[in-house]
Amino acid sequence: MADLEDRYIVTVDDIEYDIRLAHRGSDFAIEYNGASHRVAVDKLTEKKFLLKIDNGSTEVDISRDGDGLDIFLEGKEMQVKVEPYNLAELRRRTGAALTGTEDKIIRAPMPGLVLSVAVKAGDTVKKGMTLAIIEAMKMENMIKSSTDGVVTEIFVSAGRAVDKNEKLLELE
Repeated sequence: MADLEDRYIVTVDDIEYDIRLAHRGSDFAIEYNGASHRVAVDKLTEKKFLLKIDNGSTEVDISRDGDGLDIFLEGKEMQVKVEPYNLAELRRRTGAALTGTEDKIIRAPMPGLVLSVAVKAGDTVKKGMTLAIIEAMKMENMIKSSTDGVVTEIFVSAGRAVDKNEKLLELE
């Protein structure tokens, strides 16, 4: 795939996979292990999605679990974490999770549309609390706080489109 846009390390039940993807309109193309696949996702209910890969399809249940996902697919439950490739490489090289001022800036993990912002400046938040909801690829993604803190600034509002890594809000 010559025009890949994004690269991620996807961890499924403690096994890491190097995944590349490119958006193709409302669908996207994924490259894994040297093979390319066309993928589309249709939202059926709040937590149930129809995953179409190449010429096949299957239903999948997805729910947030802290900074990861619980996925129930074809009778099997999996713990999944998706991390931008560069961040995963930095984490591997340093041997630890990154901490510091960037933990206090909450950024959009993907391009999408801000559906809601659940906090306002001055609010006290706890780790794991939902701060905003972004719709991307027909899925609602809850953006949760990675730390306890106080909201000092909000950079977005409901109805606004955001780019990947764009600042959503800042904590103190």
